[in-house]
Amino acid sequence: MRSNTYLNATIEERILSSDRPRRIWITGASNGLGHALAEALLEQGCKVALSVRNRDDAHPLETDYPGRVLVLAGDLHQLPQARRACATLTEQWQAIDGLIVNAGTCDYLPLPITQTLLQDVVRSNLAAASHCLDGALPLLDKGRAPQVVGILSAYSALQLGEPGQPRRPANSIASLFEDSRPLLVAHGIDLTIVAPQTPAQAMNTPTAIPDEWDASSAASAILQRLGERPQQLTLQALAVNELWPLPK
Repeated sequence: MRSNTYLNATIEERILSSDRPRRIWITGASNGLGHALAEALLEQGCKVALSVRNRDDAHPLETDYPGRVLVLAGDLHQLPQARRACATLTEQWQAIDGLIVNAGTCDYLPLPITQTLLQDVVRSNLAAASHCLDGALPLLDKGRAPQVVGILSAYSALQLGEPGQPRRPANSIASLFEDSRPLLVAHGIDLTIVAPQTPAQAMNTPTAIPDEWDASSAASAILQRLGERPQQLTLQALAVNELWPLPK
């Protein structure tokens, strides 16, 4: 548990308390938004761990930013591979300052995308998010001004099973993140959920207009806001495939 002094420190004081580069783990970093976030953070001087399905997907960033990229190849929805990624992080870095769970990706699913496959998108991303949150907690606990960011697409934000059933961590990624918030806060870890606007949110706030985001512009907009440590950010993408490319 972190002290009240730490928890009450301003964001600026906490982030600028060390000259060491921040260590960020990004999942779903093979392409699209995850890759763009990684590149932008590397340009800022961060060290970035890339979770990719195939190691070759990380080769361009490894080449452009030698010594600052840690490649974690594997499928995080499979628990043994998620544990291996966390073990590598523990061995190489001992701690992380940020975890970006890019839970909108579905680059491992075959085309065409059917309703059944959409459920598989939710199920796979839900498992990966759960494994990463559990495994990253000890690493974040040792980090500086730690922050978790959960990013959902219109696909992964769907609910497993019948829509009329209550949303729970077992059937909804958004609920999984929200259910994790009290534990994260107790450890001094901020949580930001980046997701499309829900119908319930639209009833109480102005309707979010879908925008023509590409991966680079969306990554820039998200990173500009993360310093404020908001609990929620709305990302209403006009073309989901621009941020989370489907397999070709």
